[in-house]
Amino acid sequence: MGDAWEQHADSWISWARTSPHDGFAAGTWPQLRALVPFPTGLAVEIGSGEGRVGRELLRLGPQVIGVERSATLVQAARQAEPPLNVVHADAAAVPIANGVASLVVACMSLQDIDDLASAVREAARILHIGGQFCVAIVHPFSSAEDRASWDSDVAMFSEPYLEERRVEDHVERDGQSMTFVSQHRPLGMYIAAFADAGFMLTSMHESGNRPIPGLLVARMEKVR
Repeated sequence: MGDAWEQHADSWISWARTSPHDGFAAGTWPQLRALVPFPTGLAVEIGSGEGRVGRELLRLGPQVIGVERSATLVQAARQAEPPLNVVHADAAAVPIANGVASLVVACMSLQDIDDLASAVREAARILHIGGQFCVAIVHPFSSAEDRASWDSDVAMFSEPYLEERRVEDHVERDGQSMTFVSQHRPLGMYIAAFADAGFMLTSMHESGNRPIPGLLVARMEKVR
């Protein structure tokens, strides 16, 4: 999936930087921000893309480091205003020392990472005990839904919810187009990865304006 994001990086930069059409500014970020504690020390963003979440974190005051696999997106984030400090690396092998971060954020990136368990373990490794891991993901109910029912009031599912699988969506809105390549994973798979890495769930919220929720945000604390 990392290769796919590099392939579509230019489209994503254009898509993300005209974000009102994708609900980030009015939906995803406010929902996630409500769970992000006031940051102190180092904040690390996993899957930082072209930098829009990192720039929001910078406004809160902490030192921010982004981690991004796509070289094109790394360059875009470094050249934006304000520029973001981004390391070019895979989320499954983050070149940051143990226990130095107080906050790790993964905004709409965990479903786009090939090795979920390793990425979550890396988030835990770089956090100190008591550090916070805040995530936003496409709700697994939504990623399991048939694409043909997206514009319907009735959600349809032709494949098993519990079956992990690759999902590719080509979306066009407001003159922008983007191909999203991600992985449907049932919620239990995420919860197991978080628990195995030593996280305790402290807050979770589901939202959406359809019969099934489209967004899930959560905050976890590193307890071991």
